Amino acid sequence: MKRLIATSPAVLGGIAAVTLVAGAGAAIAAWRVQSDEVVLTAETATLSPGNKPAVSAAGNLVTVSWTPNTFGDRKVDSYRIQRYDLAGSVQQPRGTCEENVAKESCGDSGVPTGSWRYTVVPVKGGWTGPESAKSDAVIVAADGKAVVVPDPAVAKPAGPAAGPAVVAIGDPAQPAATPAPGSPPAWTVQPGADGVLGTDDTLTYAGGAPVAPNDVIIGWDGGARPVTVVAEAGAQPVLTVDDGATRIFGPLAVPPATVPANLTFDATLAEVKGRIVLTLGAVRVAPAPDEAATAPGEPTAGTDPTTGTDTPETPGAATPSTETTEPAEPGGTPSTTESAGGDPSGADQPGTGGDGGDSGNGGDASTAGTEGEPDAPATDTAATGTPAAEVTPSTASSDPAVVLVAA
Repeated sequence: MKRLIATSPAVLGGIAAVTLVAGAGAAIAAWRVQSDEVVLTAETATLSPGNKPAVSAAGNLVTVSWTPNTFGDRKVDSYRIQRYDLAGSVQQPRGTCEENVAKESCGDSGVPTGSWRYTVVPVKGGWTGPESAKSDAVIVAADGKAVVVPDPAVAKPAGPAAGPAVVAIGDPAQPAATPAPGSPPAWTVQPGADGVLGTDDTLTYAGGAPVAPNDVIIGWDGGARPVTVVAEAGAQPVLTVDDGATRIFGPLAVPPATVPANLTFDATLAEVKGRIVLTLGAVRVAPAPDEAATAPGEPTAGTDPTTGTDTPETPGAATPSTETTEPAEPGGTPSTTESAGGDPSGADQPGTGGDGGDSGNGGDASTAGTEGEPDAPATDTAATGTPAAEVTPSTASSDPAVVLVAA
């Protein structure tokens, strides 16, 4: 017979709790395992730096444009435009450049007087890319007109007074308006009657207060100083002034008609009554080629001057003979001596005023003279290059012979 044992609910609940706790402890111990190191890799996209913007100006409206940036294989969402003054402080542009720009151009309207440069910062979602390089300078004059001043082609460390400026045509001794005290120096150019910059033309850097030479070149006392002026032609010509290593002035925007071509001048910089005067010297020219290196050489002996080739000798050709007339003995007849290279035929040639000589020895001619007289030496003008001497007998036998040398 089976017996039923009654158990209270409290006892049953305690048993279940103990079972759950024990089961939980066993599960934690079972999941503690060791494994090798796992490396996870993933491809990422890079937001490229902004591209240096180009600037153009019409009145005091400056248009800024640039090439697009990408994020991976897609274009960025927008761009943020920043404007810098000459001191490098950030200014907020206006017009369509004030907010994030979705296109690749915008217009900064109502640009105040001063010198400005622009940068572009690409934006993608909540990310921003590196800022672009600064644009060329835009200078807004007091009359509100803006001029773009391109950076010089060759970058050099800038001196204390270097920087973009606009140069106006005029006479610095008679300015259009008296500058206010403390106003920054301005440039004036006098290009001459033809309107083109050239030798002896001047540029003047002056302001409302005298310019200290040390503020232009550290340690300079204002004495005449040689410098170089590089003129770059273009839609907006610019000048740069340097001493070989440092850019002293520039870039200087000059009127387009004053620089018709790229030129380099030697110039002189000097302080004159509180003004810095730049006087242009001669235009540098490329050195001429060495004339000695390009001149044709002299033809050598035996060379045809028209073709430059050696002239072959003709076998058996006779060498011109040179006759020398000997003074005759009293009562005799003057004798004639023929030099080597006589008659090529080898025929006997009779002597004059003495015994005949055999001259037919293949060009070796014998000499014939008066008995007791020494034979005259043979003379070869072709070999020695010395003019032949012609001896003329005198009318009196006792007079010496007269020698005439052909010029």
